[in-house]
Amino acid sequence: MTIPRLFPRASRRPDRAAASSGAPRGGLGRGFSAMRHRNYRLYWFGQIGSLVGAWMQSVAQPWLVLELGGSPLELGAVLALMFAPSMFLAPIGGVIADRVDKRRVLMIVNAVAMLQAGLLFGLAATGVVEIWHIFLLALLAGFVNAVEMPVRQAFAAELVPAEDLVNAIALNSTSFNLSRVIGPAIAGLTIAAFGVAINFGINAVSYLSVLVGLWMLDSRAIRRVERPARFPSVRSSLVEGVRYAIATPTVLWPLVLLGGMATFAMNFQTLLPLFTRDDLGLDSGGYGALFATMGAGSLVGSLILAFITSQRPMMALILGGGAVFLVLELILGLVRSPFAAFPLVAGIGLASMLMVNTINVTIQNSVPDVLRGRVMSLYVTVFAGTAPIGGLLAGALAQGFGAAFALSAGAILAVAVLALVAWQLRSVRLPRSAAYPRDVAAPDEPPAVVSRAA
Repeated sequence: MTIPRLFPRASRRPDRAAASSGAPRGGLGRGFSAMRHRNYRLYWFGQIGSLVGAWMQSVAQPWLVLELGGSPLELGAVLALMFAPSMFLAPIGGVIADRVDKRRVLMIVNAVAMLQAGLLFGLAATGVVEIWHIFLLALLAGFVNAVEMPVRQAFAAELVPAEDLVNAIALNSTSFNLSRVIGPAIAGLTIAAFGVAINFGINAVSYLSVLVGLWMLDSRAIRRVERPARFPSVRSSLVEGVRYAIATPTVLWPLVLLGGMATFAMNFQTLLPLFTRDDLGLDSGGYGALFATMGAGSLVGSLILAFITSQRPMMALILGGGAVFLVLELILGLVRSPFAAFPLVAGIGLASMLMVNTINVTIQNSVPDVLRGRVMSLYVTVFAGTAPIGGLLAGALAQGFGAAFALSAGAILAVAVLALVAWQLRSVRLPRSAAYPRDVAAPDEPPAVVSRAA
């Protein structure tokens, strides 16, 4: 295939281009420019309700494993099963995303995810749940994730024009992190008052929010990507996406950084409940509050990206955010006071979200429409697919040496990946503007992207 030109010549009249598109030029309007589009508003508000439920389940599920007497390694195994299918199937999901109606696929997989949450609620509410049930349902969630995440990543680009893409990605992350504040805070209270089961039930009902939002979209306003009359084989399609990613530095090295961070340093679903209980001496309410505090920091990071002007360089946010994140996580593993832990996790949330969202923005703006689903499936494969390895590694370290040691050790290992990527990017000029046409290659909830099936 012919690789499109990586850095097209920038327009000499960016203000006129922005004005002709109707894009707001500054102030609050710039931070919410994607909200001008009805389809995006419906999609965004539909996501909020569903994601609150998803975060409630994400907090309650590891606590349920601990209540059932699960070990740290079993906690890691749950996370591994939840994301293991993405290692193999997310690229297939990317091929699907480039060939089918994305909205219809999202409605189907979210309906399956609703069933998964409903089954977990029924088992937990009746008191018959066992750890092996959680393993099986986590694996089911993993298959849903493998299809849903690459399709969702690619679908957002069809709801807004090119000049609002970066803002749409940032606002997607804002919804993710707003729910990351609300969901864990509610979950901490509901676990203490009613037990863990109710959180799974609320998550099942919350899928109605995203399903209704998808159903209400105006199909005439969704930007349709032209598809060839005859598609190449699945193998050829996969090879084409991988070849493009390898040949594009602004895709390859951000993916390497994301994979290293996700493997070694972003295992909070495994380590945070153990760290909260064993090292900070807090109960389920404190656990929910700690998760919510990390979400609050991530929310601030998302809003910062939403309001950043298009003239800011991206490299500082990717590498600087990663460096601050690792330093704070290393320090977190050394503290035993809740008063010190809360501001640290807030800073971790902010720095990690700046890094992850800017990686998402950089990759999205490096991808032509015809390859978007396949390249974003690599993003999902790297981010979610490394979670099984990272979850098992974190669980093994926590079982042998404690959660605090696992946090600090993971941060130290990730420093080597950050240094490698910084060295490789030293001569690559990352984009200073996101205003590129979508059919030209030019340089966005976690896991961390938490899928609604998490």
